[in-house]
Amino acid sequence: SSSDLSYSIVGLPRRNRSSSGARDERQVRRCNSAGSSERSSCRKATMPHPFNLRTERRGRVKEGNFVQMMREMLLEEERLRNPLAQALPWTTEEPENLAKPPTKEPTEPFDVVLHSAVRAVGRSKFDHQIAERNIFLERLELEKERQQKLDEEIEIKLLRKEQVPRAHPMPDFSKPFMPKRSVKPQTVPREPRFHTRPTRHSPKTRS
Repeated sequence: SSSDLSYSIVGLPRRNRSSSGARDERQVRRCNSAGSSERSSCRKATMPHPFNLRTERRGRVKEGNFVQMMREMLLEEERLRNPLAQALPWTTEEPENLAKPPTKEPTEPFDVVLHSAVRAVGRSKFDHQIAERNIFLERLELEKERQQKLDEEIEIKLLRKEQVPRAHPMPDFSKPFMPKRSVKPQTVPREPRFHTRPTRHSPKTRS
């Protein structure tokens, strides 16, 4: 039990202290009853003071907590062994007529305009405009290709007409070509003047 445990823990130091005190008292009585020669050899015994350690204080606190926990555990077990009967609810003996909540007026629905619906309408218009623009661009591209093909066909026809060989008229040899003498003065040649870079002579070449 908790009482036996506390007695076994706390009672041991008390016995040691009581035995040491009795031994000191017997030594003092013997020195008093002895003569002067023997009394000089008897010295005063050191009286030790009890230690006040924190471990002992923590042990006592822990022991008290343990004893309290064991008592609470025993009380809880005893309470569980003897359950108390609970009374029946009132509804089993007399039916209870609960008050009905007040009737509410019916909710009148109204049209809710969602932002997502508005955005969907705007998105459909935008998609329709994009589709019309793409169709218009495709038509322009087809018209441009058709016009380019027509221009190429016209150019090919013109090239074919130009490449047809034709007879050239006979040249008139009665008036032969006579080149005229130029009236410009003759070119006077001049001696070129080249720029020569000064060469650096190394010390070996100088020697």
